[in-house]
Amino acid sequence: MVITDKDEVSSRVDKDAIEEHLSGICRQLIAVPHDRGVADGDLVTLDVLKPETRRAYREIAAAIVDGYV
Repeated sequence: MVITDKDEVSSRVDKDAIEEHLSGICRQLIAVPHDRGVADGDLVTLDVLKPETRRAYREIAAAIVDGYV
């Protein structure tokens, strides 16, 4: 499961409680941090993403591949 940090909304949400709840019911939980490089919904260029965001997307891809094994 992937959860994304949307800056305006996430400040009002208990992210730790959500992660704790979901971690017990899904195979893997990956959190994608807020990043202006994807926030506007336009074409995403990996070079402009923060390292944490690139890492999260690599983890998502790896989790998908692991699901096929």
